[in-house]
Amino acid sequence: MLTRRDFVKGTLGAIAGLTSGLGVSSARADGADTLAIVVAKDSPIQRLTQFELKKLYLGTIITGPTGDRIIPFNQAPSSPDRVLFENRVLGMSSDEVSRYWIDRKIRGQGVPPKVVSPADLLQKVVSRLGHSVAYVRVGHVLPDVRVVAIDGHLPGDGSYGLSL
Repeated sequence: MLTRRDFVKGTLGAIAGLTSGLGVSSARADGADTLAIVVAKDSPIQRLTQFELKKLYLGTIITGPTGDRIIPFNQAPSSPDRVLFENRVLGMSSDEVSRYWIDRKIRGQGVPPKVVSPADLLQKVVSRLGHSVAYVRVGHVLPDVRVVAIDGHLPGDGSYGLSL
């Protein structure tokens, strides 16, 4: 019997095959559970570590190669991409992240990353800010942005840390 999961995997696999000419491959054949960290095409940011990414999205000021502060952008709180990102990178559920930021606000320790939605608008914003970073599904990366390596790995590498 064909399960829903198998159907979705097969469908997304076919889509991934059609989009493979975009120069971005995914860790799984369908790319359904793989995120890409994107920056503007002309951004000086070439790579980040997963540790830096976690700290950045938890409010630590991190500067890029030119000394400019890197600005993180989030997707909508209930989006599947954000849920996956928070689980894989931050190691927290959406509720835990919300409580974390409430505590930080109460203590006057900063504000969460700005939310821009949907993913295509998010990428347009990032493409115009050379010192910003965001995450999107591998299959949804637009030509306006560039995928950066995380811990020296790009989506499609076996050791890439942003896929399930």
